[in-house]
Amino acid sequence: MTEQNESNIKKSYKGMAMEGFIARWYAKNTKGNLNLYKDFAKKVAENVAEGSNILEVAPGPGYLSIELMKMGNYNATGLDISKTFVEIANKNAKEECVNVNFTEGDASKMPFDNETFDFIVCTAAFKNFTKPIMTINEMYRVLKPNGKALIIDLRRDASKDAINDNIKDMDMNWINSLFTKLTFRTFLLRNAYTINEIKNLVSKTNFHKSKTPNNPMGFELWLEK
Repeated sequence: MTEQNESNIKKSYKGMAMEGFIARWYAKNTKGNLNLYKDFAKKVAENVAEGSNILEVAPGPGYLSIELMKMGNYNATGLDISKTFVEIANKNAKEECVNVNFTEGDASKMPFDNETFDFIVCTAAFKNFTKPIMTINEMYRVLKPNGKALIIDLRRDASKDAINDNIKDMDMNWINSLFTKLTFRTFLLRNAYTINEIKNLVSKTNFHKSKTPNNPMGFELWLEK
């Protein structure tokens, strides 16, 4: 898919909208995997200085940005297309007494000025974007010179054991665990990218510096402006 073709796509996400009940269900069940969000936040903190401007794309309930703000003094912003997620994330931040500006918006057309952020992070959401090239180019636009972006997501060839271990770590009841396994097998894996596909996408964007270390469950795409 070319960037020109992407611009003709009206809907910015695949599948159903993460609103209302489904967003609240997701927020409740992913909170059981809080240690994973802490690990993601640590990856960000290790690559930024105090006072840095950080953007989380598609933060959902906001757990990563909230954990990050507990680790240091940063200026954190979250951008999500889901109105329900923005409401949940702002409520969670208030309850945790941290200051994160969660706002509603489209990742493929970000409401930010050029060269605003030092670091951008996006986890477990990129596979659901219908305009991946435009989204990566938007990341490039809003990053400051020498800024970095980190995209972490599921691999289409993730092993069954790796997926089951990940769901087990979320500490859900058996009904929610079963539903999540079915979601992985029928929807999430289908939308996910292989490592080669991710590299091909990046080659069509404005980024020229990238690396993609990976693990049995997913991949990390590091981009530098």
